Amino acid sequence: MHRYLKLVRPKQWIKNAFVFAPLFFAHQFTNMNGWYFSLLAACGFLCVSCVVYIVNDMKDITEDRLHPVKCLRPLAAGTVTMTQAVFLACIAAVFTTFILAKLPKECTYIAAVYVGLNLCYTLFLKRVAIIDVFFIAFCYVLRVLMGCYALKVTVSPWIILTTFLLSLFLGFGKRYHEVGIVGYNQHKPNLRNYNRDLLDRLVTICGGATLITYAIYTAEISHQIGHVEIVYTLAFVAFGLFRYLQSVYVMHEGGEPENIIIKDRLQLANAALWLITTLWILSW
Repeated sequence: MHRYLKLVRPKQWIKNAFVFAPLFFAHQFTNMNGWYFSLLAACGFLCVSCVVYIVNDMKDITEDRLHPVKCLRPLAAGTVTMTQAVFLACIAAVFTTFILAKLPKECTYIAAVYVGLNLCYTLFLKRVAIIDVFFIAFCYVLRVLMGCYALKVTVSPWIILTTFLLSLFLGFGKRYHEVGIVGYNQHKPNLRNYNRDLLDRLVTICGGATLITYAIYTAEISHQIGHVEIVYTLAFVAFGLFRYLQSVYVMHEGGEPENIIIKDRLQLANAALWLITTLWILSW
């Protein structure tokens, strides 16, 4: 059972937390009906992403066997067969259809765009440097939009920009780690067009831009709610970004950003403090 669960990458399910962003930033977090639809949307995106993860692993099985971490994935390690993977993908697809039927039709469109983008990514986009990371960023934005359509609300464009730039920051940090793996770039065409100097600059630009857009967003919110204290949450965001940079440059991690957040107690504590502080201020 464990090997089947590992095939759908439970550690990456944390990405679907972005679906809940509109619930908070549109001030719907006291609405139980809003929680219901946000949870449905998150589950729907989780199921469709499971299908994508399985298909991607089936396509990348040869490359994954050369990666020091990805070689442990069930298909690459041989603990799950292709037939079993296809069967599990079909089950996830059925659950996706069932959940999306309970959500606004726009959520189905978002899921379809996500699947289409991943199909393009698997076939050729992942071989193109820079565009490969932009794809990752677009997928995070789609999660936020999924939450918006599920609640039928709009959020500040600044939070969309912050999500996009944060995703670029994490994506380029991941590439920085990957180009340091000896021999791995021989089987990853996109990595041949990256080097540490370029990625260092891209990470710096995206990290700085993320801070700026979040700062503008908090300034905008402070005018809406009449409390300047929301601006102080910028400190938590800055710490999270800097801690991630420390993980990439000092601890030589970054291959799986979600693992860094899950395993790093400081990152978890910082995220919890940011969430509690933000909700406390917005509830005023």
